Amino acid sequence: MQKTDVGTGIGLLALSVWVFFFSSQYSEKAVFFYGPNFFPQILAVLMAICSGALIYKGVKGLNEEPCDKIHVKGFLRMLLSIAMCIAYLYVMQLIGFAISTAIFLFSLMTYLKQKNIVIRAMSSISVALIVWSIFTYFLIIPLPTGEFSFTF
Repeated sequence: MQKTDVGTGIGLLALSVWVFFFSSQYSEKAVFFYGPNFFPQILAVLMAICSGALIYKGVKGLNEEPCDKIHVKGFLRMLLSIAMCIAYLYVMQLIGFAISTAIFLFSLMTYLKQKNIVIRAMSSISVALIVWSIFTYFLIIPLPTGEFSFTF
C-alpha cells in the first residue's frame, strides 16, 4: 500500500467535498437553468472521482514506482512555469484575455519544448478564441479586455 497516494487521495477528497458544499452557497439561478454553483460543483465531483481512484490504486498497490528524490532541474522548470502562470494573470488585466491567453500558451509550449511552431501558434490562438467564445456567448461572463477592448 502506498501511504502517500492514500493520504493525498483523502486530502483531495476532503477538498472536493468542501468545494462542493462551499459552492452550494451560490445557488441563485441567473441567466439559464444553472447558477454560479454549477461548474464548481461539477469540478468537485470530478475531483472526488479522481481522488477515489487514487485511494483505490494506493490501497491495491497498483501505483507506479515511488520517486525517492526531486530532480533540481525539473523542480526549477516547475517553478518557472508557475511564475509564468502568475505573470499571465497580471498581463491579462493589462492587455485582455484573448491576446494574453494566446501569448501565454504559445510561450508555455515553447518553454516546454513543443517543436512545431505552426502547431504552437494554431493551438494557442484556437484555444484562446474557443475559451473566450464559451465565456462570452454560452456562459455570458465578461472577461478582462484590458487596453485592447476594441478587439475582444
